Amino acid sequence: MKKLLISAIVAASALTASAASANSAWTQHGVTLNARSGPGTNYHVIGSFHPCTNVHVVGHQYGWTKVSYNNHYYWVSAKYLQNHACNNSYTPPKKKHSGGGSGYSGGSNY
Repeated sequence: MKKLLISAIVAASALTASAASANSAWTQHGVTLNARSGPGTNYHVIGSFHPCTNVHVVGHQYGWTKVSYNNHYYWVSAKYLQNHACNNSYTPPKKKHSGGGSGYSGGSNY
């Protein structure tokens, strides 16, 4: 009986861990993603997510995904989420040389 109980606890722990990881998603690399108050472009933008942000998936509706981040809920377009972490080897492109002065043209791209 004791072995059966221990086996059940181990199995439940494994299922809980896999279910938790299945609910994670990341915003796509190179995309700043609008966070909306509801599932559609007709809802207000209430924030944005930087590229490669890890979020918790709560639900889906009409091509939109409800996510939880820092104890708040947001809706994002499902097509800009991925189920794996981003590669952190990204290097932003260098600014073009304008031919004089500081070596940079115009304002900041960041």
